[in-house]
Amino acid sequence: MPWDLVIKNGTIIDGTGLPGFKADLAIRDGRIERIGRVEGDALRTVDAEGRIVAPGFIDVHTHYDVQLDWDPIASPSMQHGVTTVLTGNCGFTLYPAKPEDVGWLAGMLTRVEGMSKEALAEGFKWHGGDFAQYWARLEGKLGLNVGGYVGHCAVRRMVMGDEASERAASAEEIEAMQGLVRQAMAQGAVGFSTSQLDLHVGEDGRGVPSNFATPEEIVALCAVLAEFPHGVIEIIPRSHSEGHDEKDRALLLEMARASGKAIELGPLSPAADHPMGWENTIRFVREAREQGVRLHPQFSTQKLTIHLRLNDTFVFDELPSWCEVLTKPLDEACRLLRDPAVRARMRHDVATIPRTAPIDLATLEVEHVRDEANRELLGRTVQELIDAGHPGDALDVFLDVSLREELGVGWTARAPEIAKQFMHHVVTSSIQEPLVMSGSSDGGAHLASFVGADYTTKLLTDHVPGVLSLEQAIWRLTGMPAAVHGLVDRGTIRVGAKADVVVIDLDRLEAGEHEVRADFPGGTERWFVDARGYDMVIVNGVPVMEQGKHTGALPGEVLRGA
Repeated sequence: MPWDLVIKNGTIIDGTGLPGFKADLAIRDGRIERIGRVEGDALRTVDAEGRIVAPGFIDVHTHYDVQLDWDPIASPSMQHGVTTVLTGNCGFTLYPAKPEDVGWLAGMLTRVEGMSKEALAEGFKWHGGDFAQYWARLEGKLGLNVGGYVGHCAVRRMVMGDEASERAASAEEIEAMQGLVRQAMAQGAVGFSTSQLDLHVGEDGRGVPSNFATPEEIVALCAVLAEFPHGVIEIIPRSHSEGHDEKDRALLLEMARASGKAIELGPLSPAADHPMGWENTIRFVREAREQGVRLHPQFSTQKLTIHLRLNDTFVFDELPSWCEVLTKPLDEACRLLRDPAVRARMRHDVATIPRTAPIDLATLEVEHVRDEANRELLGRTVQELIDAGHPGDALDVFLDVSLREELGVGWTARAPEIAKQFMHHVVTSSIQEPLVMSGSSDGGAHLASFVGADYTTKLLTDHVPGVLSLEQAIWRLTGMPAAVHGLVDRGTIRVGAKADVVVIDLDRLEAGEHEVRADFPGGTERWFVDARGYDMVIVNGVPVMEQGKHTGALPGEVLRGA
């Protein structure tokens, strides 16, 4: 029988960290069948002379659960060599769900994960059910492989209803939640996810359900995973930005002991109030490993840029006065933002309340306007507008300009050079830590504020060979996340493995510029980043992307952990 696909003359970087070697690669029936010298006929032969042939990249931290309903390639992740995504991070999934709760859960995602209400209303079709029912809808409709967590917030809402966003659970309710986690794991969930950040606020202005869970509840739900041969835990604890306080450290260790599983943490990044919190986390991760506990934070190699509009941002939700106003209907929010008394409360909160992601309002720069009359504002910071004579302080100017377009003016933060240099130090230091995973794309989330899918490309272009060898970098993108998450058929190029492969032209490889595209349902906008240098992205033996374009093929699989 002929081979389905043969890739000849490439340099294979196999995802194990071992040195690359020149060889041919033969694929049949979705798996790699031969590595070395390949003879015989093939339905298609690709000459990879001068190219790198590597395993497809695995993106461990995404929120593509919703976007996949209308975008089977989870763009722009596949443009950057990704063949497998793990979704449902941070405790946010749309399952399990009663039909009457789907709208509430979707509303939570529009707020905390910055998903467009208009896009969800037009493009998302889900009416409730369990893990198996959710993913059965997408079988045969995916361009890449997808694994899904079972999310704490949905589990809590399913058991406790509206009170999930108000109080601690009873022993009986925790037992019922354990049953739902057990069911999802049996149906193939890759693990259990949760978070406890005050920044995470639902559409109704209340903290998300997982924020009300006690340590005992979280440990009990994690303990369910001990019953299964597969599974991993993902969590962002409340004190993550400061490097995890004693309570959260005790919680993480107990979660690991109760479950016996690896735990994935959030990205390492300095916070204004805790600039060395990332370093505290690294020290804790090392100490935990000495106790046999597997903790894996993530490094952030993508271009780090924040974009925001007051009509859909979540970045101020830790400030009560801001959250109260910005979760109101748009007309009412605009009216309140003109009230001097409301502004006084907002000003007080900015000055007195520590935040996970503080932003100096004076440094915000206008980057997008709708109306021709406001184009003169483009490229100007709040401080520059004050210096030019705009009345009021930074808060007044920020709000006044935003109100010119019903809170739709787009802003970006202009970081000083010293901050960029420090962030470069944080990223390179994190990369050099062997327990820190690649990730942090947040794909499918914060669409009006951020795009992080270029982390794969930027790792290869910006940190090879200066920080890592090419083989080490490929392992961090493939073999390591596959091993941590138990993806036994993915992440390496070896005979018998699923044929998830990327062919890379290193000489041409680069990430594009971040740009706004209005290509989501209802013509809604999102931030996007393209790439050059990925000649071919192959999923389960089938070319899905060629020279950055979707071939139309949909060979992706729903990964079931069992």
